[in-house]
Amino acid sequence: MAADRPKLAVIIVAFRNPEDVDRCLKSLARSDWQEFEVFVCENGGPRAFERLGATLVGRDRTLQRIEDEVDTLDKPGGRLAAVTKCRFQHRANVVRLGLAVDNLGYGGGVNTWLEQLLGRSGWEAVLVLNPDTEVDHSCLTEFMMKAGLGFGMIGGTLVFDSAPNKIINCGLRWSPQTGRVLAVGRNLPAGTSPTAELLSGIDAISGACVLVTRSFVEDVGLMAEDYFLYMEDLDWGRRGRGRHQIGFAEKAIVRHVGGTAIGSAVDPKERSPLSVYLSARNSILYARRWAGWRWILHFAFGLLYAIRYVLLGTPSAAKITLKGLIDGAKGKTGRPDSSLWPDGLARSVSRGAIP
Repeated sequence: MAADRPKLAVIIVAFRNPEDVDRCLKSLARSDWQEFEVFVCENGGPRAFERLGATLVGRDRTLQRIEDEVDTLDKPGGRLAAVTKCRFQHRANVVRLGLAVDNLGYGGGVNTWLEQLLGRSGWEAVLVLNPDTEVDHSCLTEFMMKAGLGFGMIGGTLVFDSAPNKIINCGLRWSPQTGRVLAVGRNLPAGTSPTAELLSGIDAISGACVLVTRSFVEDVGLMAEDYFLYMEDLDWGRRGRGRHQIGFAEKAIVRHVGGTAIGSAVDPKERSPLSVYLSARNSILYARRWAGWRWILHFAFGLLYAIRYVLLGTPSAAKITLKGLIDGAKGKTGRPDSSLWPDGLARSVSRGAIP
């Protein structure tokens, strides 16, 4: 790696979705930015880790294995039960595949590698990517150029895979009055540069694709893990807001499928029980942390969502929403009950859909 350019660490959290990870890695392998390493955290257990390796590593695969273990990052440690050290077939960038000791959720998966990186020299920023994303060849360069201007948390032009001419969001904004999360700039034409007024209303960048600088991580800390999925990106941005500028790299194009993990579809009738539950529970957990006594009002707004599900003819979703709201009020955190997970779940813990 060139010593005169800052190195980037790319972290991908996987969950039994090697094909998604492979597509994401292939896009990273086309990057014009040279100084980066990739860290994959497989949350899906030993069999999923074996399948990940079989899909990614081999003579005719995206990666080739490196046998030397000259770095502590190459060996199990912390919350990593196993590590496979690789490199891209046609470039020297190192890609490490790590097996988490358990399903740690999205924040936990990110933190598992961040914990290993903290205290080590050689990296200046971290790009957190969903496995079901593809980055444009100049994306990493655009991100790092923006970071060089003093921004601590940076988003790119996150576009729909099915409609790459439309922006999913430029960032997220949370309403302290209602608890609603808004996708700022949704459906703007791709390539649009948000106005200063629009950017000023952003609380955080979506965890589907967010770059944070080393100074941000060292000052703000790791991602919150108690949400398991949803709201940890907003929490990260909220903790850093004011001390670290939030920026937007409009030329950093990232395609995102979205909602492939737990059924977080835009159509409320198509959302999975897990997505419905986590949206409701975590909205209250977040409000209790950041809205003070007003979380009670957020609970009331959440009840309106339950009524909406009834009116849409999905009473089961209304019941799950109510359960999520009550569990949030009780302060219940972490991984939800297994009965809520979709049958045959085999795709990524994915970000980007806004309830």
